[in-house]
Amino acid sequence: MLQRFAASVQERSRRMAGFPVNLEFDYGPLAPFLSMHLNNAGSPEQESEYGLDTKPFEQAVTAFFVELSGGSPDTVFGHLAHGGTEANLFAVYVARERYPDGVLFASREAHYSVPKIAKLLRMPHVAVDVDEHGVMDLDALGREIGGRGEPAIVVATVGTTGRGAVDDIPGIRRAASDAGVDEVFVHSDAAFGGPLAEFGQPRRPWSFPDGADSVSISGHKIIGSPLPSSVILVREVDADAIRRPGVAVGSDDDTIGGSRDALSPLLLWYALRELGRDGLAGRVRRCLEVTGHAVRRLAEAGLNPTRFPGGNVVLFDRPGDEVMSAWHLLDVDGRAHLSVMPHVTTDLVDQLCAEVTGRRT
Repeated sequence: MLQRFAASVQERSRRMAGFPVNLEFDYGPLAPFLSMHLNNAGSPEQESEYGLDTKPFEQAVTAFFVELSGGSPDTVFGHLAHGGTEANLFAVYVARERYPDGVLFASREAHYSVPKIAKLLRMPHVAVDVDEHGVMDLDALGREIGGRGEPAIVVATVGTTGRGAVDDIPGIRRAASDAGVDEVFVHSDAAFGGPLAEFGQPRRPWSFPDGADSVSISGHKIIGSPLPSSVILVREVDADAIRRPGVAVGSDDDTIGGSRDALSPLLLWYALRELGRDGLAGRVRRCLEVTGHAVRRLAEAGLNPTRFPGGNVVLFDRPGDEVMSAWHLLDVDGRAHLSVMPHVTTDLVDQLCAEVTGRRT
């Protein structure tokens, strides 16, 4: 039964073209670790009494992303979360501790976890209008912030799920300042678009030097992994505010999770050891080249493709349900959603176009 199920999933995975996950990976050499119970319980920076963990690998992975996001290892605290929702929750949690009366702002096209986080933390939440490209409207943000006069906690989305839009982090800070609000915390939800913002041409502001107070990047998207994961980075001073010394099996408690995934740090460390910064940049460049090919081919097929400038998401005229299902295409306001991840090749794009046009004739 399991073999049949695996074969079925592998076959269906060949046409994964609509969701922001990367299927181009091979972690076979790490198989022996599946026979162990590894647990990164407690602080990523301290050994716990349990002892069977991968914290040195977690520290190496977070150090890579601290450097990538322009942070300092002396002032930034990071760990691996189970996915983007937990990472966003942690960021908003520490932001709320800094500003207990803060109001949570995010664009209407931000990740669906944001309203849920506001409800969990019992915070007021404002969904801000977007412009024609799906980017947070800064004039609307300024009006919303100024109209309340409370500290602003803003989730800036770097690569929205629907359109791949990138919110303007420096502009967010200017909008708050112009509205007369100086108490501002900006979280960069770069789960999808962080590497694209860093290595695309031109580079887009997304990181600590650009005005972010915290940053999250998913491990299962551009890098690729069989398990969902996210790196969350916050300023050390904000982590200090929620840290409880010595209560988590002999180590500090400075994460949301108690028992924490110890396999994902190994997976990401293994991938990043092979990729490095240059390899990650090359992977982004290839994705963008294939995205350009997809736009041309879909246009030739008369499918009216649109693309956020410099992004790897293409929206086009929605084909029938059978094609949508077979290719795992997301429906975004009645349009089909193609997400060009590292495993998506020009050949795969050509196959998709051929099937769409074949079904239409």
